[in-house]
Amino acid sequence: MLLVWTGLLALGLLAGRGEAQSCTQAYGGPNLARGRPTSQSSTYTHTDGISGISGYAVDGNCDGRWIARSCTHTNDEVNPWWSVDLGREYAISLVVVKIRQDCCGDRTQGATIHVGDHTGDFSKSSFTCGTITDLQDGSLSTILCNGAMGRYITIVIPGRVTVLSLGEVEVHGTNSPR
Repeated sequence: MLLVWTGLLALGLLAGRGEAQSCTQAYGGPNLARGRPTSQSSTYTHTDGISGISGYAVDGNCDGRWIARSCTHTNDEVNPWWSVDLGREYAISLVVVKIRQDCCGDRTQGATIHVGDHTGDFSKSSFTCGTITDLQDGSLSTILCNGAMGRYITIVIPGRVTVLSLGEVEVHGTNSPR
């Protein structure tokens, strides 16, 4: 057992400064979304003064609880969406989405992941990677994008009035060959 802990400590030291780099630690390469500019269709502010700002989804805080100021949250609206600007085009391998963990996972029903060339793009011109199907509070969903090319990742709940609340979003991919 001591050997296992020693190995884990060595791995931790080799990994760098000890910052949380990923909610999953399961994928190679950097999280392209971490710290990047974000936007969303609207921002909900609760009576407790906490707002569900879009940047909470790429801050590296995988807590997923509202009280921890770790969740995005839109107003109740038609087609609520959230988007991250990766800064340039990438070939997107996959997107990992952690939904809010203290409640409301069912609100994410039907949320789709899109790769496109414009913020908030969930039109026919964007590539649809897939749909979040695990609606348990705090669940992690891995959506494969199979190398879809784009600068913006958008998550939208199309066709109904609801809110979109996310705990953390990670994007993994490679440099665009263009």
